[in-house]
Amino acid sequence: MFRAMLTRCLVLTFVAVSLTVASIGDAAAQSSKVADFYRGKQLRFISGYSAGGLFDSATRIMARHVGKFIPGNPTVWVDNMTGAGGLIATNYVAKAAPKDGTVLLNLDGALLRLQAFNNPSAQFGARQFNWLSSPAPDLQVCWVAKESGWSSITQALGGSKELKLGGLAPGTFPSDTARILQEALGIKIKLVDGFKGVSEVRLATESNEVDGSCSSYEGVKRAFPKELEAGDIQVIVQIGETSWPGLEKVANAMDLAKTERSKRLLRVAVIGPNDINRLFTLPPGVPADRVEALRQAFDATFNDPEYKADVAKARLVLRPISVEKIKEVASSWLDMPDAQKKELQQILQIK
Repeated sequence: MFRAMLTRCLVLTFVAVSLTVASIGDAAAQSSKVADFYRGKQLRFISGYSAGGLFDSATRIMARHVGKFIPGNPTVWVDNMTGAGGLIATNYVAKAAPKDGTVLLNLDGALLRLQAFNNPSAQFGARQFNWLSSPAPDLQVCWVAKESGWSSITQALGGSKELKLGGLAPGTFPSDTARILQEALGIKIKLVDGFKGVSEVRLATESNEVDGSCSSYEGVKRAFPKELEAGDIQVIVQIGETSWPGLEKVANAMDLAKTERSKRLLRVAVIGPNDINRLFTLPPGVPADRVEALRQAFDATFNDPEYKADVAKARLVLRPISVEKIKEVASSWLDMPDAQKKELQQILQIK
């Protein structure tokens, strides 16, 4: 009896060890296969936004470091494909870019709402993208030039003065945030769409074309550090569940919202989508082993001391968001009840 049990245990142990060895062998073979593919190749990062901006900077910092963690160590370069608030680049990667793992995209997660609204200009499927762990969310704020005369969004509550804000295009944070604030708080805003980035909006404030814009606080701090310190650029409102550290004296739109509908609009259209700001992805159809290799490379890069030092030097904040969280937030938009979709579609003017 004892001998039979011992024999059975030895057999089971042998089988387990064999399976483990086989699994390790398969993993090594897959890694070797991925390395063989990437060795000597160029990896093209596409940013849908202008050079020097927050998206571009986040992409270039990642591009400088991620190659050493990808099997085969390909060279990595960045290509700016601007237009339509990042939509041109996003559509290109979804439809026309090579599906072999040599092209990646950095996009504004707010663009996923275009698909939720069945906008024909959104020629991509969020659930088909091969998402990669990405830089974390930020706080949305609106800022103005000192010369505009504005010092707080509360000046616009119940007033007749028009706040002129620069935007990119429907489906992007600068444009959508302004429209949601107008609806949720009842303020009078004139939105001028068509700018390529925050730096271009800043130039427009000098000619009084606009007073300012809405964008990520991290982006504002990075673009205008001296102007913020001198008071030439002022943050007049923040949109978050709680006040951001250092902005305790700046009005929070959530505190100014008077109805549950207004608060819901701010949460769904601004705070929620901001959780998936600055996303990295591969196109649909990339072989699974290459997707997995790049996901591991991105995770390793986020933990790399040299990468972190570059992030700090660029005055960016690193709070990575997982692939699972990206999928969760994207699904919350795609699965939203039709009535809520129609309401937001009308407010955001996304047709």
